[in-house]
Amino acid sequence: MGVVRDVWLVTKELLETVTAPWSPEEREERLKAVEELLRRREKLLGALRPPYSEEERALGRDIVAWNRDIAERLKAVQDEIRRDLRMAGAKRRANARYVHPYEQPLSLDGMFYDKRR
Repeated sequence: MGVVRDVWLVTKELLETVTAPWSPEEREERLKAVEELLRRREKLLGALRPPYSEEERALGRDIVAWNRDIAERLKAVQDEIRRDLRMAGAKRRANARYVHPYEQPLSLDGMFYDKRR
């Protein structure tokens, strides 16, 4: 039962790491911790060999249920990062327009166009 128990412990630690609230300042450290836990778990999963006892099957059911929660939370973090990158790009473009207002072509929005001339 040693390997299954080890996978269960690493998965539990991973679940606790991803479900705790993340501030933008500590996001990078948290992502490094998640990557390390995933690496450890991957090594342990490679060492799993059947047959499993009933207790190991119960631990496996916990691991599968936790995997869904972990995947949902990591997807939410990915969406947060994507949104932050979009906002940073928009801020950069807005700042560039503010600093260099005449480099952009003029828009015809709100301008009167006389088609006879």
